[in-house]
Amino acid sequence: MAVRLVPVRGALRALRGCLLATTSAALATVGHVAAGGSAPDTALTALLTVLIATVAVAFADKRRGPLAILTTLGTAQLATHLLLNALTLHEHGAVTEVIDSWTMFAAHAAATLITALLLVGAESAIFGMAAALGAVLPRRSPRPPVFAPLLAVIPARSGLFTALDVLLRRAHARRGPPLTS
Repeated sequence: MAVRLVPVRGALRALRGCLLATTSAALATVGHVAAGGSAPDTALTALLTVLIATVAVAFADKRRGPLAILTTLGTAQLATHLLLNALTLHEHGAVTEVIDSWTMFAAHAAATLITALLLVGAESAIFGMAAALGAVLPRRSPRPPVFAPLLAVIPARSGLFTALDVLLRRAHARRGPPLTS
């Protein structure tokens, strides 16, 4: 029997969520700068990546299809874009800002679509590699049984004898060798 590796739990789940977060943050930052925005602070980018990773790992609880990955990535892109616009300086005129906004939106949309397709492929690759490794790796052997004496729980005595104790003592006297020879 083969080992079953599950990419929806543990380290593989975290890997999938962090992969989406890293690509989303990099895509948003590069797209923002390429479309004419100013480069965001490194600490801000790292904070956004951690926030996206937290949400992405939470969504990695099961295998997602292309639409779910595109929606998650698109939402992360929109949120990151809005935060970068609000927190970074723009030095554009009114007319060029409208054109730049549409250019930036088109660049984000195209890059998000391409990245989502790549992440769908990565998702399939991770699940395929987990299945292949599960077929090759040896099965875990069960732990051997532990042979230990059972501990009997003896209730604490209060020092008072009940009528039942006295009756049982008379009916079942102690047996054994004599104390003296």
